[in-house]
Amino acid sequence: MTIVPVTDGRVLRGARTRDSIVQALLDLLNDGVATPTAAQIADRAGISVRSVFQHFTDMEALYADLAAEQRERVAPLLAGLVRPDVLAARIAAIVAQRSELFETITPVRHAIGTRASESVALQERLKELSAALRDQVADQFSDELGALPARGRRSMLDALDLLTSFEAWDRLRTVQMLARDDAERTLSAALSGLLD
Repeated sequence: MTIVPVTDGRVLRGARTRDSIVQALLDLLNDGVATPTAAQIADRAGISVRSVFQHFTDMEALYADLAAEQRERVAPLLAGLVRPDVLAARIAAIVAQRSELFETITPVRHAIGTRASESVALQERLKELSAALRDQVADQFSDELGALPARGRRSMLDALDLLTSFEAWDRLRTVQMLARDDAERTLSAALSGLLD
């Protein structure tokens, strides 16, 4: 005999409310609201301000859920990297993937800014993403890296990782003020120059 668990309706409503708070915060950040207030979050979620504080007693809990939700949102962008045989096509593939990924996460990355240094959850998520991106670079250019001596291989991977990082992309877009297609061309040229 199978026992079907009975779920309390209040628990389900609570989970939905908690999810709607996280979605509201993420949507506000993506809309360019760098420091959303509890009132803005509540308004976007369609709940009372009191509910925000009932479901998240501190910011760390809210940022932990935010990091998890952002991970789910960008997972398809991470998984979609193709690895063609030809180097030029592999460079084009990683530039296209990084462009789409970084354009998607930029509003949230800018909004969390210095908060990341105060939040263990955000620090862990950023480290996890950085490690995944570095692993992708190592795989995407494994042929070229494998042809190098061990010491040169590490230096080359470090350089490739730097060039394809969020920080490099953000500098191209916000400091050098390049349009997205110009940033893509610049990144492609830098990778080609390094790998050729």
